[in-house]
Amino acid sequence: MGVLFLLGCENLYSKFYDENIKNENISCVKINEKDRILRLRLIRIFQEEKINVKESCPYTVDVKSKFLSQCSSPYARSVGADFDGFLRFDLKKGEKILYRCQIDWKGEFDDGKIRVLLKKMKEDLKIKKALR
Repeated sequence: MGVLFLLGCENLYSKFYDENIKNENISCVKINEKDRILRLRLIRIFQEEKINVKESCPYTVDVKSKFLSQCSSPYARSVGADFDGFLRFDLKKGEKILYRCQIDWKGEFDDGKIRVLLKKMKEDLKIKKALR
């Protein structure tokens, strides 16, 4: 079941692909993001939010993002789009997707978008606080 929240000029969406993940205690995550700068930014914010980030963790947060400035569609560029970008977290164990949350927004991208997504994830899942 998906849920859509409207936050001003933002949409927040989440979906469970495996309901059992609601009962699992998640003690760490691995961040999978190709863009080195965004990956380092995500790791910093996850750690600030007391989420343990480890390369050897069985849970992976697969990050997908798109910013309108990266859009190559001439149509989208000429008529505009409903949103200026999106950021999506897919929580996986191995190759199996367990949970997804996504934020779409109008305006500039900032750390607040990442924090909103993390807050939603922490509300929906049992993510154990890092001890540091």
